[in-house]
Parts: sequence; structure tokens; C-alpha cells
Amino acid sequence: MKPFTLQPVLRYRQTLEDKAVVRLLEAESRKNEKAVTLAKARKEYAAILKKYQKMQRAGMNIDDLLRYEDHLQRFRKNIETLVSEYDAAERNVEQKRQLVISRSREKKVLEQLQLRQNTAYQRYLTKKETSLLDEMAVLAHERKIIEP
Repeated sequence: MKPFTLQPVLRYRQTLEDKAVVRLLEAESRKNEKAVTLAKARKEYAAILKKYQKMQRAGMNIDDLLRYEDHLQRFRKNIETLVSEYDAAERNVEQKRQLVISRSREKKVLEQLQLRQNTAYQRYLTKKETSLLDEMAVLAHERKIIEP
């Protein structure tokens, strides 16, 4: 009674785990891209704000003032959008990380099941072999008794 082989199931679980790892790496890459974009936008905003403040101190006309205010407002909205995208990417990475952990645990459980199953089967075979050897010894012993 050979047990069901779990090798195909383990290969499938390994494939699922590998795909989850690849998706995690892709999500982390997208998150890092969002972080770089956000950092650039913040740096650019800071530079424009500094220039705006410098021009305000020197004196500027109303048209330039309105243009800068409008430009800064668009930058703030853009940064808010980038922050929300970065947060979403961060949540996505965490979900992918949890999926990888889950897949890994599932595979580990199956590997342990296979190990227990194989160990039990080896014990069964050893027991069967022992009983066959005992039976052969009894038959050989009976033959010696009958032959003299």
C-alpha cells in the first residue's frame, strides 16, 4: 500500500511560491519607482517654493504671484496624488509579502506531510520485511526439526 506521492503537488506549490515571489519583487520595484518619483517631486516643489519666496522678498507683480501660486497648488495636488499612489504600492507590497509567506507555509506543510508519509511507509515496509524474515526463520526451523 504505497502512499500517494506528493511530488506533483509539491512541484505545483513550489511554482505558486515562485510566482508569488516574482510578483512581490515586481511590486517592490513599482513601490521604489513611486518613492523616487515622489522624492523628485518634493525636491522640485521645495526648489520652486524657495525661488517663489526669494522673488516675494525682492518684490513681484500680481500676475507672477498668481502664476506661482497656481503652479505651487498644482504641485501640492500632484504630491498628494503621488503620496496616495506610494501608499497603495506599499499596501500592495505587504499583500504580496503575506501571499509569499502563505504559499511558503502551505508548501512547508506538504513537505512535512510527505516526510511523515514516507517515514510511515518505511516503517510499514520494515515491519513487513521483519514479519517475512520471522516467517522464513520459523519455516527453516520447522524443516530442521522434521529432517533428522
